Amino acid sequence: MASGMLGPTTGEAAVDDDLDVARLVMRVRRMADLSQRDLAARLGTSPSTVARIETGGCAVSVSLLRRILGLAGLRLVAVAPDGQPVAPVAGDTLRDNGGRRFPSHLDVDLPSEVPKLRQLMPRRDRPPAKGWYRQRPLRDERREQDGVPPDHPTFDDLREAAQRERAHLRRVRALLARAAPTPPECTCEIDCLMSPGCLPACACQCEPRRPRDHQRE
Repeated sequence: MASGMLGPTTGEAAVDDDLDVARLVMRVRRMADLSQRDLAARLGTSPSTVARIETGGCAVSVSLLRRILGLAGLRLVAVAPDGQPVAPVAGDTLRDNGGRRFPSHLDVDLPSEVPKLRQLMPRRDRPPAKGWYRQRPLRDERREQDGVPPDHPTFDDLREAAQRERAHLRRVRALLARAAPTPPECTCEIDCLMSPGCLPACACQCEPRRPRDHQRE
């Protein structure tokens, strides 16, 4: 579909679901005020080629159609059945250790979400995984529970997950520090402070002496 399309909205053009390249090219020439010769000059081709395109006698590649539409400020977009535009897959999705993309039809988890089987049987003979994907049976089972994820995780998602994990660890450490019991106040006499540990007669016993300390006296 060409974004920003002008022209009739009723009749054949409104119900035609096929991409009519010939009429789109004519629409571009009308919007951009280009003759067939003008368009041919912009594209670096001959006027006869433009004429064949407009009569349906010449196939047009996607890249060429994008160039033609761009002359009138139009662009190609993919549209879902509900009319919403569909974006391409992100360019920075996670890759495996070989730099390859994960299978597009499968769902990918972050490296920290290690499958249970791999937790039980870790592989020490290879680098840590940069992501995990599930084969169709496991993928479908998870999709029934959680739905279909919008896309594969990206490196930004990986960084955000690492930040969340660090923040969680900081909160846990803070809770543990607050929950730790306060050490009792030391009431040792001066004789204890001058010895390797508390004397046997000291009621505090905040630092009991080890047996070897007795042997050194």
